[in-house]
Amino acid sequence: MPGVYKLKNCPECNKEHRKKGPYCSQACSNSHREVSDKVRENMRKVSEDYHKTPEAIAAKKMINTSYTTDDYAVALPEFPDLPEGYDKAEDW
Repeated sequence: MPGVYKLKNCPECNKEHRKKGPYCSQACSNSHREVSDKVRENMRKVSEDYHKTPEAIAAKKMINTSYTTDDYAVALPEFPDLPEGYDKAEDW
């Protein structure tokens, strides 16, 4: 069949696959990759720059929104005088 690769085993997870290259996924391919301190520093700078953008600030506010009881509390209705013996909810 044209366009189909031969059946291989991934050297990382030993899973059978028919993909191009020896690895079954990008995660398995990156498992042996060494990340240098320079690359880590660049990734940290990119992350810090992103967290200063309005989109990141808005997303963080949406995730970390703290609700107070006033945001979702409802007023209790007024009840007329209840008959004798119905002063607790368990007795209703």
